[in-house]
Amino acid sequence: MYKIIILAMMSIALNATIFSLDTGEIKAHTEIFGDGNIDPKTTLIDSQLMLESGMESLRGTISFSTISFKSENNDRDENMHESMNIKLHKSVSFYISSLKKLENSYEISGYLVLNGVKKEIKSVATIVKTTDTLTLNGTFSIKMSDFAIEPPTLLFLSVRDQVDVVYNLNYKDK
Repeated sequence: MYKIIILAMMSIALNATIFSLDTGEIKAHTEIFGDGNIDPKTTLIDSQLMLESGMESLRGTISFSTISFKSENNDRDENMHESMNIKLHKSVSFYISSLKKLENSYEISGYLVLNGVKKEIKSVATIVKTTDTLTLNGTFSIKMSDFAIEPPTLLFLSVRDQVDVVYNLNYKDK
């Protein structure tokens, strides 16, 4: 609630545009060596972005409840949620701190907070803005171990440390 009020006041003061998430999906992918894939996703995302002038001024937060991150295998989800310490860390958040124009896309820099650990990451995304909408489609990869998450071992099978993330987020002007 306070975030909305602060962003609204900043919008008035800076003549910025506030975009609220309309629809979206965040998907992750990793593998269990010798067994298959783990592909959790969520559509229960909370996000607001602020755009002051050019696209490089885009700032904001994207977050979701850790428990909403699910695959099609409940047993694996329980292990994943336990590894992510969901009792202590109930959400995952990304804070956009800067954008840099690339040839056909943008490099988004920011801070990912996962399992209580804050790390700077970079993502490559396509961003499309119309008069009253904004769409972000991008990818990035992280290592679980960088966020104090030990890749689980299931029986004698190990989970790959690298997690590839894909996001598709559609915003509307408030």
